[in-house]
Amino acid sequence: MRPFDAARAVADGRELSFPRLVGTPDEVRGRELIANKLSDIDLTVEERPFSFYPGLAFGILKNMIGVGVALLIVQALMLFAWPRLGALAGLALPLIARRLWATYRRAAAHMLEERSDEYPRHTALIRDARTCLCSANLVADLPYAGEIKHRLVLSAHTDTKSQNMSIVVRILCSLLFALGVFVLPVALLPAVLWPGWLAAGGWLWTIVWLAALAGGIILLTLTVENRSPGATDDAGSCAVMLETARALSAEPPRGVAVRLVFTGAEELGLAGGLALARDMAADPEWKNATFLNLEGVGGASKLWLATGAGPTGNRTEAAARAVELAQAAAADGGLAAKTLSRIIGGEADHIPLLEAGLSAVTLMFHGDYSRKVHTAGDTPDLLREEHMAAAGRILLAAIARLER
Repeated sequence: MRPFDAARAVADGRELSFPRLVGTPDEVRGRELIANKLSDIDLTVEERPFSFYPGLAFGILKNMIGVGVALLIVQALMLFAWPRLGALAGLALPLIARRLWATYRRAAAHMLEERSDEYPRHTALIRDARTCLCSANLVADLPYAGEIKHRLVLSAHTDTKSQNMSIVVRILCSLLFALGVFVLPVALLPAVLWPGWLAAGGWLWTIVWLAALAGGIILLTLTVENRSPGATDDAGSCAVMLETARALSAEPPRGVAVRLVFTGAEELGLAGGLALARDMAADPEWKNATFLNLEGVGGASKLWLATGAGPTGNRTEAAARAVELAQAAAADGGLAAKTLSRIIGGEADHIPLLEAGLSAVTLMFHGDYSRKVHTAGDTPDLLREEHMAAAGRILLAAIARLER
């Protein structure tokens, strides 16, 4: 296998570990740092700018949570006053929430376009529905030898964000809220025929309801800030891609064309992934490529393969080729990878790629450090040589498999 300098990858990752929120000068500085390192390897770097409108989609999502919280309270009052009617009326909660979730996903999928007029009722309630932001993807094609038989795209995002809670807390609150909105109303349905079902559940229904209500209220307080250095999310991934580029430039793969894409604005609705999907789906040479997206590299070597879910649901068939390659490469690199179809409260750039019909998977590394993601604690010292080396081995093993 080609040599991989993990120490240099750690140094690159730590150099890139500073807050890089979209729309700030440091976001641009982060892209320039990566572009300069690619140029030092004698690679041609193309910057592909794009604009996007995140306010509408995230406003719809917040509207959904607000409506869900209000309906949880209304259902509780109805169950207290009229148990049968309250249990029956509770079925409206998952139906309304599912409709609003689908509306959010549609708006998020079209974030690269200004479509606020298509959602007039939501737009009237969202202050920044028409706000436009700008970012860019960096694209670099690596040298190869011989006739191209396979095409591989490696990607990681360049931007960061911090929030007033860690991603672990956000996912937990999302799970609790989803439990109360989608599961609890169905669990209470027997009370339509037998009101004693409410008493039979004892404190269980109350605990689930309170947890869901608390989760929804906490999610409503979520804010986006620029305090996270983003070492493991996603400077480490970018650094591993840079070191992989050095290894492949020194020994070009035979029959395998490799493209590196450093996406922007992943943290604000996967906008860079949407732009990448749009470009690749329209490119006759690259639309049949295999896409491996990196997340969380550097802090641990536990690996999930995220196949994702978007507006049309799980796309396991589209992801199959990418998942097969990633699983085999992980095994070659000495890691066991578990497939994960959905993370409630967490998304990654493979989702818009799958929605465009491209074969993509996110290699999502995770561990104890994950609780520091999206906080000021995601610092450069979290990056470790052994974990950077593990990710590098997987990428190089994937390329070696395609060379066979």
